[in-house]
Amino acid sequence: MAEKACKECNRIVEDSDECPVCKNNDLSTSWSGLVVIYDSEDSEIAEKLEIKTPGKYAIRTR
Repeated sequence: MAEKACKECNRIVEDSDECPVCKNNDLSTSWSGLVVIYDSEDSEIAEKLEIKTPGKYAIRTR
């Protein structure tokens, strides 16, 4: 199964039809860029992207 990105929070999802973060089922296979957040509390990038949960995220989701 291909990796999909949630259209709401941009979380990369594997082997599921629902986002584990926001429980949205509107996923897209058309996404670009990748950022991995390990510590969302101390990350400036996570703050700018408004990411609260560690994980893999797409930069842009179509």
